[in-house]
Amino acid sequence: MFVYHLNNPIDLEADDGDSFVPLTSWLRDNFRPEKAAWLLETTLALADAAAAVRWDGDMRHLPFVDAHGEDSTGEAALIVIQQNSGPDSFVISRRPVSWAQRQSDRWHETRTRDIAPTDFAAGEPDPLLELQHAALAGARQ
Repeated sequence: MFVYHLNNPIDLEADDGDSFVPLTSWLRDNFRPEKAAWLLETTLALADAAAAVRWDGDMRHLPFVDAHGEDSTGEAALIVIQQNSGPDSFVISRRPVSWAQRQSDRWHETRTRDIAPTDFAAGEPDPLLELQHAALAGARQ
C-alpha cells in the first residue's frame, strides 16, 4: 500500500462530487464484501505508516473514495482521509499514485494486510455479530 501525506489539502467540498464520493455512498452503491475488505486494508495501511506520514490517528469525517478510478474488481484507485486536527489530507492506494507523490513530501510504502472478504449468507452465523452480542451481554452483567 502507498500512503501519501499531501502538501496541500484536497478540498473535497469543491470537488462537486465529480470524483470523490463519501465512503457511505460508495459502499451503498453495489456493495460487495471486497469493498469492505479494501477499506479496512487502506485504513490499516495508514495506521502502519502513521509515523512516517505524520498522521496522528484521527479523522475529520468518514473517508472519501475516488469512485472513477475503480478497476474491474470494483476496487477504488484510492481513498482520502483528512485529519481532524488540521487541514492534512492523506491518500492511500494499493498502487502508486503519481499525482499524489508529486504533491507529497512525506509518503510511505507499507505492506498490504490482505483481508479475505467474507459474505455471510442469511441464516449462517456471523462471528462479528456473535462477538458483539457477547460483549453486550458481558457489559450488562
